[in-house]
Order: sequence, then structure tokens, then C-alpha cells
Amino acid sequence: MKFDELELFEVANVLKPHGLNGYISIKTIENYSNKNFNIGMPVFLKTEGIPVPFFIEEMKSSGGNLVLKLKNISSSEQAARFRNSTIMITENNLIENESEEIPQSELIGYAVYDAKYGFIGNISLFNDIPGNPVFETTFDNKTIIIPFIEQIVIEINKDTKTLKISAPDGLIDIYLNQ
Repeated sequence: MKFDELELFEVANVLKPHGLNGYISIKTIENYSNKNFNIGMPVFLKTEGIPVPFFIEEMKSSGGNLVLKLKNISSSEQAARFRNSTIMITENNLIENESEEIPQSELIGYAVYDAKYGFIGNISLFNDIPGNPVFETTFDNKTIIIPFIEQIVIEINKDTKTLKISAPDGLIDIYLNQ
């Protein structure tokens, strides 16, 4: 679909409003991931067949889904109007799932940086629990266990041997406050 000479690609669907302040819960469609979304980027919600542009103000994960706060949507009533809408992005924001995956064993020793806490240690162990793989780091003499899932792992950089994550609120606090 085109919008003002831009080619748009369908990458996700709005599931429902999230909370009372205009957040929406979304689910990416096959071959796309949450990595396609960044704060400040434009997204287009297809409403009545017409793409309507919005800018992402905030992002967080909840219940395995990505939650977005879009500019000019500030109530659950406004967010509800976009329930089941398709979300489209421009080609220059398009990131398809990478088929090349790094074996978990090769990530041992990678430095882990959380969006809130910064450096939280190096990966010391992987535990491939079926349906819930986790990795461990040691920070401030405390073991921190983090789920190795797409909603938390933001970026893996082979060149710098780093892993960037955005842990859910309170997860790291549980370990640091023991």
C-alpha cells in the first residue's frame, strides 16, 4: 500500500487498548518482530482502509506482547477505536526476522546491558528450559536470571560481543534487593 509516495508494509495488528492512558497492545505478524518498532518512528494504523500516521512515544512489553503509546492517543476510548487495525511501517523501518541465529553457547561471555541499569554482567550460563530459555549474569556478587526472549532481548552484536536488553520493571530489582 502507498501513502504519500511511501511504500507501506503490514507488520503487526492492534490487539486491544492497554490501560487507561491510550496505550495499545500489538502483536507482530509472521516474519516480523518487535525490533521493527522504535520510539519516535512513524507507524500507520489502517482504519477504514486508509493508513493514518502516528508517532511512537513510548514502548514496553506486557504479557508477551509489545505495548505502544502513540502521540495524540491519550485515552482507552481513543485506543479502542483502533482495535484489530493493521499496523504498517515504511520500507526504511522494515526489519525482517534474521534467519541466522547465534547458538546460545556462543553468547557465553557476552556483556549484557539493560536499558535502565546499564551493564549488568557477562552471560555466564544458559538454561534452555523448554518454552522459557533463560541466561544468567553475575552483577554485584548476585546472580541475575533473565528470560532469553524477543520481548526482552533488543539487540545481539557479534562484533562488540554485547547483548542489549530491556528487562520488565522490577525483574532486576528482585535480584539486586535480596
